[in-house]
Amino acid sequence: MDTSRNRKPGRPRKEQTDQIILQAARELMLENGVQSFSMDALALRSGVSKPTIYRRWATKEQLLTDLFGQASHQMAIPDTGHALEDLRMLLTGMLNGVYQNFGAQPQSIRRFIAGIIDSEQLVAQYKKQFIEPRRIAFAEIITRGIKRGELRSDVHVDLLVDLIGGAYLYCLLFRPDTISSGDWLKDVSQLLMQGISNARLPHD
Repeated sequence: MDTSRNRKPGRPRKEQTDQIILQAARELMLENGVQSFSMDALALRSGVSKPTIYRRWATKEQLLTDLFGQASHQMAIPDTGHALEDLRMLLTGMLNGVYQNFGAQPQSIRRFIAGIIDSEQLVAQYKKQFIEPRRIAFAEIITRGIKRGELRSDVHVDLLVDLIGGAYLYCLLFRPDTISSGDWLKDVSQLLMQGISNARLPHD
């Protein structure tokens, strides 16, 4: 009989075992996508028994939620005093984070997106841990630019953030060779600023 539920609260788990499981989960997710992810495959890959895994995470969704949390990182919002440079730096940081978590393989990112889209729980967690912090960062940069007089006061901040995110995701999924180029990050920031700046920008 499994007596794990009768154990005293606060008994520490072995963090090393948690990390072994999460690393194996990450590898499987990148190789096969979320939809093909299974606890059986995870036990085989990690070398950790299924009962041990289930004592830590009762469902696949709970495990993947923790995996998202491990992969997410605190967003440092650039503040150079210039909105254009801040946008470039933020986009560069986002791209580096994607490559760190998924590698430079667009198919891994496509499998990930396709796998979570049918799960309201996973979509909600992804939005909370990845999307919203980045929206906040972009909105803060744009709002600062408006307050400094760099950007037009009539800029629709939320809509502009959507446009940036849409262009970023489209190129990340379907034009990865383009987005991996430093020129894309520079050019898209410059193009945005040409549309929302209070002053004409110099051409490099």
